[in-house]
Amino acid sequence: MPPFWFVLTSFLALLVLFLSWRLVSSRTWKQLQLRKAAKLAAAGRTAEMLDYLHRNMNRKDVSDPITNALVYFYIKSGRYEEAESLISTAIEKGDDSAMALAQLGYVAGGRKDHAAAEEYYRRALAMDESLRPTMNMNIAGMLIETGQRLDEAEELLKDTLELREGTARSGVHTNLAMLYLKRKQPVEARVQAMTAYELLPSGSAILNGSRASALALASRACSMQGEPDEAARLAGKALKLVQDIPGMERMAEELRHMASSGPPEGPEGEN
Repeated sequence: MPPFWFVLTSFLALLVLFLSWRLVSSRTWKQLQLRKAAKLAAAGRTAEMLDYLHRNMNRKDVSDPITNALVYFYIKSGRYEEAESLISTAIEKGDDSAMALAQLGYVAGGRKDHAAAEEYYRRALAMDESLRPTMNMNIAGMLIETGQRLDEAEELLKDTLELREGTARSGVHTNLAMLYLKRKQPVEARVQAMTAYELLPSGSAILNGSRASALALASRACSMQGEPDEAARLAGKALKLVQDIPGMERMAEELRHMASSGPPEGPEGEN
């Protein structure tokens, strides 16, 4: 019979291996991986970030946090073919989820094929009611962008406010601000934009882009109200949030223009 210390050591080794496997396969581990990817992105090491995400993604499941982050990055970067390729690969490997349809909707929306995007979103919603807050937001965002069916967009956003809590409501208020700007209702737009800003905690570099977007919308509303000084102040405040963040150069340039001579046309949506 093996000595007690050998049995104990073997047991502890197996326990460590088991716990390590549980950690690696857990959502906690995925969150740690996403944090590492975010740090690489913040340092401007985009190629390393993409390589890291590709090595750790689940090619069979678009709902995997790493896969989802990679698809989102490609869509936000305008690299729609790469995003679509990842989604299609997952579908070919057996992912028949509503999330896969929703992500195809994101791709179609990025390509400005609004009819196809809305169809994907509604198909995804029919499969999974839990996606309602996000699908509502996406459909409303497209309607605001095109200036069509704005009453329907407003109803979708108000419905979403009932479904979200805390900081998750910020994006809804941002979209309502854009809707009211589209309707030339600056007072309502300013209230919604500042509500969106105040819901997001300060001190988070990850959230600074969203906070800056909310302030930019408030700045546009002030300009529309004939308050150029307040518009410039808010734009300058937004600029401080994003001027040193890699990937935010375009927003920073627009904010510099807004702070000095007024806002450009065409506010962009947020999901």
